[in-house]
Formats: sequence, C-alpha cells, structure tokens
Amino acid sequence: MQTLEAFNELFYAPVCVNNKFQMMGMLDSGSMACTFSEAAEEKMLSEKVLQESTSMSQEIMLIGCGGKETKPKCIYEVELKVYGERCMVPVLVVPGQRDDLIIGTNVIKFLMHRMKISDDYWRILSNNATESSPFCEQFLDVMANTCRWRGGNPPDKVGTVKLQQSVTLAAKQEHLVWGRLPSNSVMSPGSTVIVEATSSRTMPRNIMIGRVVTPLWGDYWVPLKVTNLSDKPVTLRRNCKLADVSPCLAVEDFELLQGYSHTQVLAPESHQQPSAMTDLKKRLKSVGLSDLDIDSCSVGNTGKAKLVQLLENYHDVFSKHALDCGEVRDFVHRIRLTDDRPFRLPYRRVPPGHYQKLRQVLSEMEEQGIIRKSVSEYASPLVLVWKKDGGLRICTDFRWLNARTIKDAHPLPHQSDCLVALGGNTLFSTMDLTSGFYNIPMAEEDKKYTAFTTPVGLHEYNRMPQGLCNSPASFMRMMMSIFGDLNFSSLLCYLDDLLVFAPNEQAALERLEMVFQRLRDYNLKLSPKKCHLMQSSVKFLGHIINEDGIAVDPSKVEVIAKISKFDLMEEDGCTPSVRRIKSVLGMILYYQHFIPNCSSIAKPLFSLTAGQKRRIKGRIGVKAGTYRKLKATDWTPECDEALSKLKENLLDSVVLTHPDFSLPLILSIDASLDGLGAVLSQIPAGEAKARPIAFASKALSNSQKRYPAHKLEFLALKWSVCEKFSHWLKGHTFTVWTDNNPLTYILTKAKLDACEQRWVSKLSGYTFDLKHIAGRKNIVADALSRDPLVKTVSQRLISERYHRLLAEAENVNQDGVQDTFRLQVNSQQVSLQLNPASCDHATVRSQLSIHDQWETVTELRAMQEIQLIQSNVMSVSDEIPIIPLEEIR
Repeated sequence: MQTLEAFNELFYAPVCVNNKFQMMGMLDSGSMACTFSEAAEEKMLSEKVLQESTSMSQEIMLIGCGGKETKPKCIYEVELKVYGERCMVPVLVVPGQRDDLIIGTNVIKFLMHRMKISDDYWRILSNNATESSPFCEQFLDVMANTCRWRGGNPPDKVGTVKLQQSVTLAAKQEHLVWGRLPSNSVMSPGSTVIVEATSSRTMPRNIMIGRVVTPLWGDYWVPLKVTNLSDKPVTLRRNCKLADVSPCLAVEDFELLQGYSHTQVLAPESHQQPSAMTDLKKRLKSVGLSDLDIDSCSVGNTGKAKLVQLLENYHDVFSKHALDCGEVRDFVHRIRLTDDRPFRLPYRRVPPGHYQKLRQVLSEMEEQGIIRKSVSEYASPLVLVWKKDGGLRICTDFRWLNARTIKDAHPLPHQSDCLVALGGNTLFSTMDLTSGFYNIPMAEEDKKYTAFTTPVGLHEYNRMPQGLCNSPASFMRMMMSIFGDLNFSSLLCYLDDLLVFAPNEQAALERLEMVFQRLRDYNLKLSPKKCHLMQSSVKFLGHIINEDGIAVDPSKVEVIAKISKFDLMEEDGCTPSVRRIKSVLGMILYYQHFIPNCSSIAKPLFSLTAGQKRRIKGRIGVKAGTYRKLKATDWTPECDEALSKLKENLLDSVVLTHPDFSLPLILSIDASLDGLGAVLSQIPAGEAKARPIAFASKALSNSQKRYPAHKLEFLALKWSVCEKFSHWLKGHTFTVWTDNNPLTYILTKAKLDACEQRWVSKLSGYTFDLKHIAGRKNIVADALSRDPLVKTVSQRLISERYHRLLAEAENVNQDGVQDTFRLQVNSQQVSLQLNPASCDHATVRSQLSIHDQWETVTELRAMQEIQLIQSNVMSVSDEIPIIPLEEIR
C-alpha cells in the first residue's frame, strides 16, 4: 500500500480576464460558481479591466464546506480565457477570499466538453506532446474521472484485466478479486468503465465473471466479481486474463455527439476500411498470438494469409506467457551418480531488497509446476542472475552434483554440418522452445538430487534445470527422437533452436505444418516472440542465413570490434593477460572460417599464450591450468597490428556461399613461414567467378617451420585435403590450385622421405586435379624486389574469371615455374626436369599409387640410398643411371 502526503499543492491555471488582465485561477470541482477576491477586484478596477457590477439580491448565499454561509458582495459578467477556450461567465466577488480567482464547475464542465474535441488535448493525453505545460497536466488530473473519448464512436475495448498474483477460489462461492489493466491503457484512473468476461481463449473453465460498472482505480486496478461454479477450489494463476474493460460514457457525452456534423462523425480512423494486414493481425490476436511478427515475412499477402490460417489451426503450440512451457510425453531426465552420499551446501546470501522479487519468481515457478518444496538431503546453492530488462533468472550451482554424475555421451551437432545443409533454399523460419529445458520432466526418484537452497527455503525441480552436465545431451536426445528424420533435410535442430528451410512458399508452409504437428503430438510449446517465420534472412547460431550464403551476425561482431588492447591487459593496464587474450581469441576463432589466413594474422597474439607449462609425471612442474607471467614489454606493435587486422577482417568479412555437392569443388592452398592457408570455393551455376565456401588456416609448429618450401606446400595440401576439409572432399572430384609449382613436381618425382610417403598414402584416397598458376606474371621483378606476392591464388580464384585462370594454368612457362621455385626457397638451385603445370586426377592418382606401393621397408631404403648418391653429386651435368625397381628386387 502506498503512503501519501498529508497535503499537496492545489490545481492552478493561468486565466486571462476580458483579454486584458492575467491572473492565476484555482480549479475547484467542489465550487458551483466562479468567484473573485476583493483584492483582485480592486486591482482590476484600477486597471479598468472590470465594468460596472451588478448588485446581489438577498436570496443568493454561498455555503462553504464547513457549513459557513457567506453573502457575495457583487457580481461581474466577464470573459474568461482558460486553456485557450473563451467563455462569458458571471463571477461573484466574495469577501475574505484569499485566492484571486476560483474556477467552479460551470467553467470546468465547459472546458471538459471543449477539450474533448481538441487535437491538442488528445496529443497531450497520449503522451506524444514534446512540450506540455504543467498546468495542462494538472487539469488532466482534475479530469481523471472522464474517459478519453474524441467525440467519434467510443472505443470498443480499453484493455484486458490480468491478475497480479495467484488466487484460490472456494467452491460454489462469489469472490471479490482485484486485477490490473496495462499501464499504457487509454483510460485515466477515475474513469467509469464496464467490466465483463474476456473473450480470450485463456479464460479458465467453470469460472463466471460478473458484468459490472465501476470506476478505474489508481494504478489501473479494477475490482472483479468472480464466481467459482465448480465443486472444487480453483486456483487462478498469476497473469491470468479474466475480464475485458470497455469505456462507460456519460449521457452528456452522447448529447455532445449530436452536435457534430455528418462529416465530423465519419472522420475518425476507426470508420475506415481495415487493411488486409490489420485483419490478419486481429485474427492472430484473437488466438493469443499478437506477439508473433508477420510484418517481416518475405511473402505476399496471400502467403501471409495462408500462414495465419496455419497459425490459427496450431495456436495451442505457442506459449501464452514466459513460463507456459510444455511437458514432453514419454520422456524423462535421469541422474545417475557414482557416489550417492548426500551433500549439503549453504545458500548464497541475497540482499534484503531482493527478497520480494525472489519470493515472487519462486512462487511463479511453483505455480507452473517447475519446482516444488523439498525435504531432500541434498542441497546446491541458488545463483541469482539479473536480466537486461530487470527480470530475475533462477540458476543453480550444480558443480558438486555434476562431479558425481555419470556423463551422457549423446553428441551435439557440429555447427559446420548444420550450416552446410542450407543450400538451394530461399525461405527460412527460426523457432525457439519456451524455457527449453523445462519441457522435460525429471524422473521422480531423481528429483531429490536437484534440490537447491535459498534464504526462503529448500526447493527441488520437477523439470530438468539448466546447469546439469547432462541437460544438453538429454535435450538433444529428445529433439532428435522427435525431428531426427527431418534433420539436415527439412530443418536444423540445435538444442532448443529450430531452423526450418524451404526452396519455395508452398514447401515452407508444408514443413511448418509438419513441425507444428509434431510439437503438438509431443506437447511442446514455442515462444511467439522468438519465432520468425518465412523470412528471406534470419539469425541462427550467431550467423546471418539467407539465399546467397552465410554471413557473420553484425551484433556479435560489434562486441568484438569494440575490444581494445587495454581490455587485454591486467589490472595495471600495461601487462598482457593470458586469460583475457585467450578469451578474445576464442571469440574471434568462432568466426575463423570467414577470415582468410586467420592463424597467420593472429600469430603474434598466439605467441603470447604459448609456452604454458604442464605438470610432467615424475617431475616438479607448474600446476596444470596456470598461466606463465607476461611482462609489459611482451606486447609489441605486431600484437597491435594483429588485433586491428582481425577486427577489420571480421567487420569486412565476405558472405560464404552454400555448397552444392552436385557441382565440382575448388581448393586453393598457400603456405609460408607464417602458417598454412586454404580456401574451399565453388563456381555457382550461371556465374563465372568462384565464391568461397570456407576459409581455413593453421599455425606451424617449431619443427614444421624448418621444412623447405616445397615440403611446406605439400603439408598444406595434406592438411587441407585430409584434415580440414576431408568431410566435404571425400567422395567428390575436386581441383587443387597452388601458386608453387614444386608441389606438382613432388607428386611426380621419386625422391620422397618417409613423412612424405605417409602423406601420399593419405592423399591416395581422394580424387582431384592439380593446377598451378603464378601469383604474379612479372616473376623476375618480384625476385629482384623481394616483395611478397600481391595476389595469392585464393584471391585470384575469387576475383578473376575461372576460364582465364584455366588457360593460364595450362600455358605456364617452365622457366617461370623454375624462377618461382628458386624465389620461394630463396637460395636453393635446382635444375631438374619439371613436369607440366597441370595434372589431371588420373595422373595424380597414378603417381600417388606408385608411391603408395613403395611402403615396404627394403625397397624404400634401397631407393633412398640411390637418391642420396644423386643428391650428393656436385655437378648436375654428370648423369647417374637410375637402377630400375625390377633389378633391385
């Protein structure tokens, strides 16, 4: 209950008398007439504002609130201007009056009628006025007992009354229940309203709401007459919709309506023919789906009408409020422990100011059957998390319980596998289950393990809570049992997020209906606010999905872009923090498939996190998980440049195309001492340039940094084909592009060491062509300048027409290839017979097969000895005969 002050200010308004004299008048709804004080009369007479007065007859007598009678001195007929409205009114002069002017109900009623047809009045009343006088606001308070009606047809409905807390109704009895209208209601407190049963489908059964006329109380409270017709007590939940409120207009308001012309009556918007979109929204509102957005649907009005029809048929699969979650059938969550000895942890202290909010949230969860009071011998502490909107989220610290729990091995889908299935689709729909984990009930015998302690008591979960180590696995198992046969073909399922995709409008509607039907069959519910249906572009797993491809979510990238080097420092502001650097790199690497050569760019930052010591068995070392101490000098200008480049690449990231496995794939590889890089791309049907599917990069180990240039390129081929993109390339014919021709030479030469033999063995299972193209045409100038190549083969594939690159690859000059090789190795002089710059997959496979057959130890050693002799000859002009394999055998 709110405590009010003992007294407050009176209501005053500026008044102009006879267009000459300004004064303040007090609004007094208890006075039947307007009155002047004697002091005000003298002042206006001196300034010749008032004319001759009229003497009073003996019959007129003023009676005050205390019953005291006062005879007016005289009366003046004056013109008053109040709130821009002019009127002629007789004003009495009262001896002993302190206020200069008292405005009575004769003027107030006139102002009420006039201002109801004023646009300024309604502009102020709707809170849209940029500037409003405090006097206007005071007058609105005085007029609080009038409805907000503009003179046209009155509004049909003001709002719906909701309960603010749960109420239990005794059987066969009538009760007085208080509900509340939304604070943005179009009526003022004090207005007379009509209350009747709501037309919403959420109205409880066996409950009757009496139709009453009542004033609208302060803070929009409304009294309700509620009767329980059943033989059992009925509990009405919080936020339950009970009654609709309509305005109750006075007779004088209807009389005022007759004074308007025919044109004025037809002017209001309410008489215009509603648009098709308005009709669709009304239909959604009638089934409780007003929060669902159909304006953003990427289909025409016909498609939207079909969608609304579908939503009307399946309105029961959508939640009515935040805790209105479903309860899946024939599925429970189990907790199996390795050690079932009870544990009891103390609760975390809660500020006293949060007790009321905590009790309210726990009460709501208990009403919805999510939790219940507990007598368990187990107790985990409660954690309070405040949402951005000021709401409270209940979390539990289950670390002790999780340490004793046998882990569930059910896998979560890989993100790349989800995103690769979206090619060839134009319409996307994202849906989110309401309170996802709460849709799964707990096994009765395992509920005691979930008990949590709070300052207000001990509770346990009836539904599967967040924080359990096996909650994601159980939830994913449930979703796969429902949608597993549709996953990757018609929809993507990642925990409680659903993405339904379709190539056209009809297929989208059919797939949505299939999803809604399964949700209904298993008693699951969706959150309307988080459903975005039949759109050309949606957000999913931190990415923007559309017909053209996949892009990063700008809202996620903006957070990374705002990170400065000072955010990566310790508290002193100058020493790098290994923990913070790893955290930022983790966020950036989530989008590494959008950043070319990500590992090479981030190398200076990775170097700060390298060298962490681990505990070695039998030795005394640093504890696992501890970070080495960095110094302020460890942060170099290269680190600044790396952080800036990574943020720039994220902000300017390309759109990755959806792969089409019916078309050939293209893999371009690059290698340098900074790391390995690869780009998987494809030429979409009807286009001339390749579009990237994914970028990949890898930093080199200390041993790999000592590889010669040709072996680095070979490593890049093996890593990109056999490791990074193996799941996409296996079983498909593809083309490998490189800007270093010695790689082609390595695949056709006989001099391979044991490591290269293993790589050849792994590559022999893939079918691919190999093509070489120089990064620059002016190789001699490049060798003289020692500048790095301006364009890599990956960049040329994306920016140049593919048929031109093919022609260039087939006609590469062998001398130019040799110069490129010498440039890459910097000092090596090799004068061996080179093979053509382009090898088809048959040639590559035959060479790989030959090398793969040499895996026997005796033959390999013999060939290596002969090759070693040839490599030790100083003059390449001396020809040494090569012993055939048959003679060695």
